[in-house]
Amino acid sequence: MNKITPWQIPPTRPFARWTVFSLIAAVALAVPLPVRADPAQMICVDPLVKVLHAETNLPVADALADVAVGEYATIQFVFRAPVAVSNLSASVAGDVPRAVARFVGFVKVGKPYGGPEDTIQAPDGLFPDPLLEDGSIAVAANQNQPVWITFPAAKPGILRGELVVRFDGAELRRPFTVCVHHVRMKKPRLRITNWWFSDPERLAMLAGHKVKPFSREYWELIRLFAHFMQQYHQNVVLISPLDLTQFRRANDGQWIFDFSRFDKTVKTFISAGVIGRIEGGHIGGRPGEDWNADFILRVPDLASNGDVRFVNLPPTNALTRAFYGPFFAAFARHLASRGWDKIYWQHIGDEPVDASVPSYIQCAALLHEFAPALPTIEATQTRKLVGSVNNWVPILDHFHQGADFFRERQQAGDEVWFYTCCGPTGRYANRFIEQLLIKPRLLHWINYRYAATGYLHWGFNYWNPTTSPFDETTFRWPAGDQWIVYPKNGKLLSSIRLEAMRDGIADNELLCELAERDPATAQKLAAETILDFDHYDTDIPRFRARRLQLLHALDRSH
Repeated sequence: MNKITPWQIPPTRPFARWTVFSLIAAVALAVPLPVRADPAQMICVDPLVKVLHAETNLPVADALADVAVGEYATIQFVFRAPVAVSNLSASVAGDVPRAVARFVGFVKVGKPYGGPEDTIQAPDGLFPDPLLEDGSIAVAANQNQPVWITFPAAKPGILRGELVVRFDGAELRRPFTVCVHHVRMKKPRLRITNWWFSDPERLAMLAGHKVKPFSREYWELIRLFAHFMQQYHQNVVLISPLDLTQFRRANDGQWIFDFSRFDKTVKTFISAGVIGRIEGGHIGGRPGEDWNADFILRVPDLASNGDVRFVNLPPTNALTRAFYGPFFAAFARHLASRGWDKIYWQHIGDEPVDASVPSYIQCAALLHEFAPALPTIEATQTRKLVGSVNNWVPILDHFHQGADFFRERQQAGDEVWFYTCCGPTGRYANRFIEQLLIKPRLLHWINYRYAATGYLHWGFNYWNPTTSPFDETTFRWPAGDQWIVYPKNGKLLSSIRLEAMRDGIADNELLCELAERDPATAQKLAAETILDFDHYDTDIPRFRARRLQLLHALDRSH
């Protein structure tokens, strides 16, 4: 891709040939040509390029996508007009069934994430991210408006489509091609979890009004989450047994547990095709803001009217043991009766550090005493929990620093993933809005390169109830950390970051499939892209070339 000023060039080659022909004819007849400017232009830009509003030096790309069967193809066009447009609409025509065109929306970004020199700078503070499903959109004069086309590839072949945009009585059409290779991507094996939030405040932001917990509308919204996650290859879901269990006491004081709400939640995600694993929500945490504090456990306290509130008690407290002994034992039996014990992993408390290791070990010991078959999973910031953690999920920079330790844990039979959140920053890949869009895609090349079998992020939809999700100027964390989807009119809207991550998960699966037949080539392609944990080749043309090599290598290996 050569960087040129696209708004100065004719939109298509036939138009260029006609202009030249007209000029020759006019000169021959000594008749001056009328001078007029095109009312609008539309060019193709690689979908890994974040297009800012005012940028004029965009890299023009071929309107072509190369994918395997089972992947999503993505094409990005950019519309621009010298005058304001009040009702731009977009649709897809041609031989591309189920292709959709969406407008890329922009969000206000406040706190910078503190990245390196390749951090994107937007003079107006607005960055592209949400994928809007509006029927039409207004576009200011001389402002870029990206249009995002996605297409699920169902069978091999060359498919030709056309983006059609209409505005103020005019129309522009641009052709594109999708090459679906004779390679079929299997169901991704990489474990992916984005923690989602179904509390009343955030459900109200999605629905547009208050939602009664466990009402019919509540369960419809849970199904919406599940089906949406499935489209983006999420196969692990965080579900809290503690928050979904109904508690009461028998006449003799014994605890009685009703797991029906937990069951219904699990079944909803299984039905949608999401669950390969269940993450049991955290049963403990820190009592305040001190990150070095000891962990406590949440224990239900029943009021006389049957209402439940949770109190925080240390794992050594007699009341803690009196509750968790029967709870863990009953819950483990229940999981086994449903056949879910083999796919269930339990969280204790988030992000243990060296100072909180003793209390974490006490909490984990309580679980293992009464439910010894249930393994633990944790986002860890310490390596001192051998025997208490079965699935290690270090933050990416800690994974980097402790690479030898985590290889040893894998060899010992533990599982190792990694996670990102408000960190790491600097040159590390993450999913911040100000980062290059290739970086969230490369997260899952890092998974492959360093044999981490899963990825975790805490912020799927942690929208701020006090302000609009489309304005991230008031939050304590870098923009893009708290959510990667947007609520609008009862729908979940995707983002270009989430789409990039979905494509990265597909890349990971294709690399795994190639490694089964040609491990040297798979590792070579990964090593040329991921030079180190925090050093990547982010050149988009070179990335596209390697992606094509990956598809060709898989095609040849059949």
